[in-house]
Amino acid sequence: MHLHLTPIMVGVLAAAVPWFPAAALAAELGQINVSDPVVKTTLTLDSGSTVTHAGSGTAVNVSSVGNGVQGDSIRITAGGATAPNTVAVRASLGGAVDLTNSSVSTLGAGQGAHALYASGAGSAISAVDTDISTRGSASHGVYVLDGGKVALEGGSVAVNGIISSGLYASGANSLITAKSLDINALGNNSYAVNVYGGARAELIDVNAATSTGNAMTVGGAGSTLSLKDTDVTSSGGIGVRVDSAAMTMQGGSIASAGDAVLLATSTGSLGSSAVIRDARLSAANGYGVNINAQGSSATLENVSISALGSWGTGVWLPSVGTSLVARNVDIDSWSVGIDNRAGQVSMQGGSVETRGANAHGLYVSREYGTTATVAATGTRIKTAGAGSVGALVRMSGASLSLTNATVDTAGATAYGLFASGTSTELTATGSAINTLGADASGLAMSNRTSVTLDSTLLKTQGNRAHGVWSYVTATGITNNLLLTNGTRIDTQDGVGLLASGGDHNFTLSDTQAMTRTGGDDSAGVFLQTRAVNVTSGGVTTVIQTGQVQVDASGSTMTGDVVADSGTVDIRLRNASVLTGALVSRAGNIDSLSTDSASIWNVRADSTLDTLNNAGTVRFVAPNAHSGFKTLTVKDYVGGGTLVMNTQLGDDASPSDKLVIDGGSASGSTGMRVVNAGGSGGQTTRGIRLVEAINGGTTAPDAFRLDPGSTGYRASSDTVALNGYDYSLARGGAGGAASDWYLTSTYTPGGEGEPGPELPKSPEPGGSTITNVSPESGAYVGNRLAAERMFMHGLRDRTAARVPSGAGAKVGPGTALWMRAQGGRNNDLRMTEGKVEVDTDGSVVQIGGDVLQAPLGEDGLVVAGVMAGYGDARVRSTSRLTLPARKVSADARGKVTGYAAGVYASAYANDATRLGAYADTWLQVGRYSNDIDSELGSARYRSNTWTASVETGYAFQPFASDSALAAMVVEPQVQLAYSQYGAKDAVLPSMKLESGNAGSVHTRVGARLYPLGKAGAEPAVHPFLEANWLHGTGNPQVDIGSATFGAEPLRNAAELKLGAEGRVGESLYITGQVSGQMGSGNQRGYGGMLNVTYRW
Repeated sequence: MHLHLTPIMVGVLAAAVPWFPAAALAAELGQINVSDPVVKTTLTLDSGSTVTHAGSGTAVNVSSVGNGVQGDSIRITAGGATAPNTVAVRASLGGAVDLTNSSVSTLGAGQGAHALYASGAGSAISAVDTDISTRGSASHGVYVLDGGKVALEGGSVAVNGIISSGLYASGANSLITAKSLDINALGNNSYAVNVYGGARAELIDVNAATSTGNAMTVGGAGSTLSLKDTDVTSSGGIGVRVDSAAMTMQGGSIASAGDAVLLATSTGSLGSSAVIRDARLSAANGYGVNINAQGSSATLENVSISALGSWGTGVWLPSVGTSLVARNVDIDSWSVGIDNRAGQVSMQGGSVETRGANAHGLYVSREYGTTATVAATGTRIKTAGAGSVGALVRMSGASLSLTNATVDTAGATAYGLFASGTSTELTATGSAINTLGADASGLAMSNRTSVTLDSTLLKTQGNRAHGVWSYVTATGITNNLLLTNGTRIDTQDGVGLLASGGDHNFTLSDTQAMTRTGGDDSAGVFLQTRAVNVTSGGVTTVIQTGQVQVDASGSTMTGDVVADSGTVDIRLRNASVLTGALVSRAGNIDSLSTDSASIWNVRADSTLDTLNNAGTVRFVAPNAHSGFKTLTVKDYVGGGTLVMNTQLGDDASPSDKLVIDGGSASGSTGMRVVNAGGSGGQTTRGIRLVEAINGGTTAPDAFRLDPGSTGYRASSDTVALNGYDYSLARGGAGGAASDWYLTSTYTPGGEGEPGPELPKSPEPGGSTITNVSPESGAYVGNRLAAERMFMHGLRDRTAARVPSGAGAKVGPGTALWMRAQGGRNNDLRMTEGKVEVDTDGSVVQIGGDVLQAPLGEDGLVVAGVMAGYGDARVRSTSRLTLPARKVSADARGKVTGYAAGVYASAYANDATRLGAYADTWLQVGRYSNDIDSELGSARYRSNTWTASVETGYAFQPFASDSALAAMVVEPQVQLAYSQYGAKDAVLPSMKLESGNAGSVHTRVGARLYPLGKAGAEPAVHPFLEANWLHGTGNPQVDIGSATFGAEPLRNAAELKLGAEGRVGESLYITGQVSGQMGSGNQRGYGGMLNVTYRW
């Protein structure tokens, strides 16, 4: 039955129903009670009605299924001074109340004066755009028990008494739903929302605030609190307390004085859970999310957390079995971002920022249970205060994993990462760690911890900020560090790896370390060992470093290794490169070993016990930071390459040096000698490269020259520089027996120690032999070949003009001539060493008369032009005398050139060519030169200009009736001046130069030949010519600072034998062979053919 309650109906009800209040007939209604379990009544109040009940009980009471009260714009007021506990609206046993645009308030100051009260299954109250308020203590705005339901939309709830709740639901299946509602709990210890005993509260677009107590509490098994787009404010307590219950939140915010969200338990047996998405959490003086109860869990997604109180922490997990899943969560805290003592944390994306001193972005410390873990992927971590740590893990069972994360710290002693304690584990993969403060190490690790950095950048920029600081506070404890897969350490003013106290194992695989001191990478320290001071009970104990092992594979490390405590062993494998000095101070560097592909670049003086070199040990070239270096070892075991810089010169030349101090050098090492600004020179004892002291020894085959040496000559196993060839000799030339020297000289019998028997030498014992490079001879040989190439006399250029005998007189005619000449010159020697030069050459020259004029009655003057092409091949052989053998080294030269010139000749008798004659010519030559040897090849240009004057007188000294009457004797003298100029020839280890030089060539001799009879047929006329040759030039080459000269053919005897004749009327042919023998046992031979055509 549905009733519309009017004053007449109220009167009827009052008469018919004794318990219906007659006062309802008034304009303001009194107490309403609809509770007949038999007659089902729905009572509708007129809009604008006022229900006022100042007595005890309930102002509007609806009970039993089917009974209900509904109204719009109803004002309901209950209780007062004499009825402090009166309830305004109650639905029970299935009763229902619907209010819209109404107000409901209780005025009593007592307890239990609730505004809306629904209890029992099926009981329901709906209030739309209704304002609800209470004044009493423990008087709730909405109170739901035992399966009742209240639905609120719009309006407000205000509670003013202590221990009161805006919304309170308790009991299984109890439900409060609220939408677009404002809740204010103003009394002490009052709550905006309380949910207990399996009840539920679902809030959408709600603003809830408390002044002193917790804003919301949900507790008990099965209890749930659901918030959507809801803003929660607690000015004096916790935002939301979840006590062995569950909460969900979508959107909205929580702002609290204490914890924003607390997951707790009252029973200690059941944890709590929270799922929060797209929300903002702010805790002024507490935790953003406090996952406190054992077994509690929180899932956060797209959440921002602010905890900027003096000890503010974003998320706190202190209990066993707790867990946090955070996706794209941004935490801004003063003290700790995430503090995990016994739980499991998974963080994806998001950020953590701390602002206070001694703060921690991520803090993992296993205080309870067996494990505490944090795994963060793609997370940005930032700290700003001094003494802070980006991410810290400590205590056995704790582990921290960072993947694709960034960690930035800015304060002094603010470490990027910190790991401490037995069996703790820290792993960073694909991450970047950056510190800016002084003394702020990228990673600090201590006391049996294990750390792995995989494809991670560790960068420090502050003063004394180390890449990794590994310290141990007791003996017998080991820290383990693995750097792998592209990990990089980069320091501006700190040690790459600092080991203090105890034992340390550093394993590097595909890792780079660039260390600097004051920004200078030439002064950086890659590894340093120190003692550590431990103070306990006012007593300080010094813990020395024990064993430090560095195992590097495929890694590059730049920085020195300094041992101030303990011992260090370094192993370089799989193309690893260490660039730095090894410095043993109070500690000791025990060993360094390289495999076949690895390199140690020695950039300053170094000391260690044992060097096992199967790869390459390379002394860094002298530079502005350091000069030549000394490497001191006790024992050296070879098998690889030792690269040493030497200023190749004389004995005083500075050089890198290996010192064997009391031990031995064994194995077989290729010593690669790199010239460092030397210009070559003659040594006496040699340049010492290896020195054995304090009883140290070297094996006879411990070292050999490496083919990569500057100017290495494979055929002789020497290095050549600027004309000198150096050999590597044990004992040098009279040096210490076990030392190794580079020597460019050799003194037979002067070895420092008996060696293999040498070949017999013609030099007397004790005479010094300088080993000169053959390239010097090739360069000088090229010069002499160019100077001689187009040199000739008149009789080489012209043929006889005797057409039909001695008596015939022939008038002037024009001649065209060509000559071809070839020869060989042997045994030119350089003034130093044993360098011999042989030259083969050939010339083709052609010319023709262009001008003729009579000279007196019988004479003739002829002028013409000429041109030629020549080719010469030079072979220079240096016979090098080395300590254990004699070898030959070759260099080859080649000259090709062209010449052009003019000539003029005068004959007193042109018909017979008897009497006086004179000849002069001038020509210019241009040449292309080559030098080739094992050192390489060089090409350069040269040129000559030559002027010659020659005169002679032919006569018949024998009587006309003598058998020798036809013989003609022709004395001759020729003077030629040649000017030679050449560019420099540059080979990999030498520069050869000569500049411009002139020389004078003199020939004095006589020619003997028969003169044909007048009228005789054309015949062949033999001839014989003998000459004395003299030269004044000084052929030499400047190589570096040294000058190497040749022993030229100062004086030589020359003999020519040939014949000339006429073929036909106009063709004349001359052929000859020649030989020379001169100073220095030089020899030469050759031949020439001349063809002349006259018309």
